[in-house]
Amino acid sequence: MPASSRRITVVGAGSAYLPGVIRGLLHRADALAGAELVLHDPDTGHLRLMEALAGKMIAAAGANLAVRAQPDLRAALDGAGFVFTTFRPGGMRARHLDESIPLRHGVVGQETAGPGGFLMACRSVPVLLRIAALCARVAPSAWIVNYTNPTNIVTDAVLRFGHRVGAPAARIVGLCDQHAGDLERWAGLLGFPPGWALEADWIGLNHATWAERVRLRNATGDPDLSAEVRRRLARLEPPAGADAATRQLAELGRALGCLPNSYARYYFFHDDVVAELRAKGTTRAQEIMARLPALYADYAEAAGQDAPDPSRERGGGEHGELAVDVICAIAADEGRRLIVNTRNRGAIEGLPAEAVVEVPARVDAQGPTPLVMGALPHPVRGLVAAIHEYEWLAAEAAATGSRRLALQALMVHPFIRRKAAAEAILDEGLAAHRDHLPQFSRDRAGT
Repeated sequence: MPASSRRITVVGAGSAYLPGVIRGLLHRADALAGAELVLHDPDTGHLRLMEALAGKMIAAAGANLAVRAQPDLRAALDGAGFVFTTFRPGGMRARHLDESIPLRHGVVGQETAGPGGFLMACRSVPVLLRIAALCARVAPSAWIVNYTNPTNIVTDAVLRFGHRVGAPAARIVGLCDQHAGDLERWAGLLGFPPGWALEADWIGLNHATWAERVRLRNATGDPDLSAEVRRRLARLEPPAGADAATRQLAELGRALGCLPNSYARYYFFHDDVVAELRAKGTTRAQEIMARLPALYADYAEAAGQDAPDPSRERGGGEHGELAVDVICAIAADEGRRLIVNTRNRGAIEGLPAEAVVEVPARVDAQGPTPLVMGALPHPVRGLVAAIHEYEWLAAEAAATGSRRLALQALMVHPFIRRKAAAEAILDEGLAAHRDHLPQFSRDRAGT
């Protein structure tokens, strides 16, 4: 690994996702040989646990990687070539509020999409801007590789408002590996053999992507499966005994004639999802909080073993694999095709050049260059345009603390159909999260 890129700082390293990140790093251990992994988290107890666990995992793999914890953020960022951001301001208790407040007003409560995602953006953006500002001082050549949600809004805010904090040249790429899981799910629904290595051109916005073009990787002859996908979609029936989410996804694929992201159900089956969430009685955050003590206990036990294999419950086995692939592609100038969140620059016809979109890109030493994908499928163009306008307003509201822009963002979002609901969610959300939203305390005039 080039000397200038050898320090990789993980912000949010106390997260239960970190073992998956370490597995992702070990997946590319040869390419990362000689790198130093610096772990940072405000929860020093979890930070020290993850330092011990990561060290044991790396040693057991025989990888040439160093690891250390650094509780001071500025010191953790100092000299970094890459900054991997994967944190949740306010933790799971804040996520519970994000999910429950909208639901009280008949709106889907979800951690990344809609008003729940907006509230998380308002907490995440100031922290990312602070990280960008510190990087400008102590790691000016660093790339921020961002998993913090909602990644589209966070990435857009750093690109557009980094200048406000002294980071006009901030380098950031937004990531989400949802598309990989969705493609695997669609391969099963459409009856493709499990061993086939499929690749799809997912395009749109984070958690609002769609794929019309599908191909078989590393195939001889014609690998294009797009026509076959359309034929199978046209006659697709939900599998017998499928859960509601799978039935809805299958119905959407058949109706739209393309592969939708699994989050599409929140838009096209909004009221059904609201009823489903209300019937559950608990939020997803509450379910995770109930599991976390046992999960961290498992990590503590694993940290005492010579060859640990900690639980894969959070983030699957290799949560960080996409991030590590991006890091390696930039560091080694690989020119690799990867799906990332970056400025559009003409990749998707009909969206502004400055919009942050999720598209296939060539990733090399210059960062991501989006590939020209053409227009979105006709049935979803209006929806994606509306979501983009929401994200554009949300990024500015989160960066500036403008209540007026915040209300406009919520009113624009397709989940919300009543101004009164937007106002109530905004008022309750800002009050509930006030300790994490200093930017809004300055906007007393509502401008």
